[in-house]
Amino acid sequence: MVEATLTPYSQVIVETNRYSVPGALASAKLVVKLYPFAVEIYRTDQAAPLAVHERGYGREQDIFDPLHYLPLLEQRPGAFDYATPLRQWRTTWPAVYETLLTQLRRQWPEGRGIREFVTILQLHQHHSAELIAAAIAQALDHQCAHADGVQLCLHQLLTPALPTVVLDLQNRR
Repeated sequence: MVEATLTPYSQVIVETNRYSVPGALASAKLVVKLYPFAVEIYRTDQAAPLAVHERGYGREQDIFDPLHYLPLLEQRPGAFDYATPLRQWRTTWPAVYETLLTQLRRQWPEGRGIREFVTILQLHQHHSAELIAAAIAQALDHQCAHADGVQLCLHQLLTPALPTVVLDLQNRR
């Protein structure tokens, strides 16, 4: 275990590399456990890790979990396009995300569109990327492209439809 200090950018520095930490949950002093393929970051007063990252063996690397930065972007939607963790994530996310983002920005250009999109991205904390992409695609198809619409579609995908029971009363008299 190694003690680490939180930087102003919600990161800890371990062997020249910087690992992100959820800003709202972090404390000034943190403990880091190093494994061959992982880095676990803990608060000293908690047993569960605050963050787990794949270990970086390069030098001066920034290793981000973009989910750590979503609460900040919800408060400051103007920073969305400039946030490095999100710019990196955007290179790998499905095309439906960009379609939704474009539509939300067009619908609410003053910042609410970004806030809606960040709310949708926060669904990644509890659901797989494939499931969220399917919910976004469904919401776009149903013309309900906003946070509530995506959450409704996600709920429908998670809740299988009950089979329709046909009641045959032909033999009853």
